[in-house]
Amino acid sequence: MFKPVDLENWNRKSTFEFFREFEDPFFNVTVPLDVTALLELCRSRDISFAAACLYFSQESANRIREFRIRLMDGQLVEFERVEATQTIIQDDETFSFCYLPWRPDLVSFSQSAREAVTEYKKKRTFDVETGRVDLIYYSVLPWLAFTSFKHATRYDPLQTVPRIAFGKYTKSGGRYTIPISVEVHHAMMDGIHVGKYVDLLQRKLEACGETL
Repeated sequence: MFKPVDLENWNRKSTFEFFREFEDPFFNVTVPLDVTALLELCRSRDISFAAACLYFSQESANRIREFRIRLMDGQLVEFERVEATQTIIQDDETFSFCYLPWRPDLVSFSQSAREAVTEYKKKRTFDVETGRVDLIYYSVLPWLAFTSFKHATRYDPLQTVPRIAFGKYTKSGGRYTIPISVEVHHAMMDGIHVGKYVDLLQRKLEACGETL
């Protein structure tokens, strides 16, 4: 479900029009997240850590309006909810894409994610929900505690789907952190919106045990 954005009364109209035609309108930030509580929860409940990261990321992104706004057929629209596709590693160390349908709680989302990964590993395809823009594109790089990240792109100014990547978690001073990269189209949102998303996600990760 979606509705048109009233551009004339959108407080970001001038920003949208300024960045819309940029050849490279994307900006990217990479920050660390404290996942100590999340790791403890996943280990105690046999929940996929990667799926849990995506679950709380999706919950947070859907609370920020700008993360649900897209260009679709030349029209600016706001979706009621956005979902996820993710890269998955194959046994031969190549990768493909996987669609992860939303589930309303962490346990069922984790179970559904495991089933989806098994299904899409057999498909070995990049053609996953390609007709949709009500998505966030996720990547997971559990081998690298990266401090910056850049996605491959065709520099299509009409590509307004956010891209989020999670890296390898590491331990320091008794706490665990994980890098997250957030790449978005500047016509859709600004740094303040990414900041709100990261802040909300961190708070959800710290309170994750309360969701069960």
